[in-house]
Amino acid sequence: MTIWERVKSALSGLSVPMAANVYVPASETERPDTYMVYMLVAAPTLQHADDKETLREHSVQVSIFSRGGLVSLPDVESAMKAAGFMYETQRELPFNPETGHYGLAMDFNFVEDKE
Repeated sequence: MTIWERVKSALSGLSVPMAANVYVPASETERPDTYMVYMLVAAPTLQHADDKETLREHSVQVSIFSRGGLVSLPDVESAMKAAGFMYETQRELPFNPETGHYGLAMDFNFVEDKE
């Protein structure tokens, strides 16, 4: 399973529209009130043995955007933790006056055993 498949699977139970890297609606009038975007930030190797990679750490950012503000967002943190991701940090994103969305970015790590 790729890291993108793993993130999509973890978040699918939240029933929020989502996309990898960028959410592109057919038109701005069709942009949902709440949606998520996820992306791979980095994926360094953590360990080698016998000239082979044995562990890799995937750093993933999940951003959630909402016209209703940041108070009643879906529980992204619990969904990702249940799928084996470790929560790292979060930060507020600038308000987008063009779409009316507030944003919150959350960082997660997943260590993959490559053996």
